Amino acid sequence: MNEKDIKFIGKITAGVTHELNNVLASIREISGLMTDILSITDEKSFPRKEKFQTSLGKIQNQVQRGVKLTSQLNKFSHLTDNYKNDIDLNELLEHLIFLTERFARIKNVALQNQSINQTITINTDPLRLQMALFNCISYLLNQTVIGGEISISPEKKGKECLVSITYKGEGINKLSIFKDSTSSDELLSLKSTMENLNGVYELDASNTAVIIKIQSNK
Repeated sequence: MNEKDIKFIGKITAGVTHELNNVLASIREISGLMTDILSITDEKSFPRKEKFQTSLGKIQNQVQRGVKLTSQLNKFSHLTDNYKNDIDLNELLEHLIFLTERFARIKNVALQNQSINQTITINTDPLRLQMALFNCISYLLNQTVIGGEISISPEKKGKECLVSITYKGEGINKLSIFKDSTSSDELLSLKSTMENLNGVYELDASNTAVIIKIQSNK
């Protein structure tokens, strides 16, 4: 898939998320109107008023959840706008955790962003960086039986940015996680992506971590 293909997918996704937000806005307005009508209706004329109010509350909560999901998906789609861009690494990691927490939840694994107070700005391909980080998380999740925690820690050393994706817990086989790991689909994809980013990755067996390293001119 070339850059034009990726931009096409991003543009279509962005357009659809805007339309979904319009749908959710309509549902929010209609449910709000129904709530207002119920507030001036007495129990005698509407015996099931309380149940309807509860249901409308649930609808509004789901609308808020939907708006958050579509806004994050829209943000993801705009990663394709520029081949290279200045990005805030802490912000990108927060976005990544939101997009991947469902995959972790299936394995009962908590995702934590160990962000630092230092702003880390890096000039790179934001979409491929997300892909690289996602492959790291997927690799650790696929080695996990169930339970535990994956923490993501950014760091900057001079012109080099590092991100450590570390597993903590008893749900992983620490003796075999790095054995024949080069045949893993996730790590094969990670290797290719890191080459495109002019970066490298390494496996830290002692800390059960995958570490990516990338240079930035910032």
